[in-house]
Amino acid sequence: MSDPLSAFDALAGRIADIQRRFAGLQEDLAELSGTATDDSGLVTATVDAAGELTGVTFAPAALRAGTEELAAMVLAAYRQARSAAAEQLTDRTEGLEATLGAGLGGLFGAPGDFSAEGRRLEEAIERLGRLDGRLPGPPA
Repeated sequence: MSDPLSAFDALAGRIADIQRRFAGLQEDLAELSGTATDDSGLVTATVDAAGELTGVTFAPAALRAGTEELAAMVLAAYRQARSAAAEQLTDRTEGLEATLGAGLGGLFGAPGDFSAEGRRLEEAIERLGRLDGRLPGPPA
């Protein structure tokens, strides 16, 4: 598109389409979690969609393990839980990158990456401001 206003209209249309198609995705992701138990079966970890640890449980026998072994069990359960959460996240956001397209993907980040929304939004606003500054003024 050679006309900047047409480009803005097209971008607005794509954003509106994305909003319609993915309404509720953020709430869905807020409920996403991954839970896994280490290979010994003594430690279970739960993480949220961002991979943050939200819970750890220990079987009584786990507390008899040495601190190094217990730490290794916690890390193993945590890694497995993160993997489970990442798999769910991939399933729930599958196809999003194709919908966003290369231009919007670069502007707003990867699907499911909500950790830096504010920074990406500020960057997008700054880019739009620079583009707006290059637009011709209204006819005299």
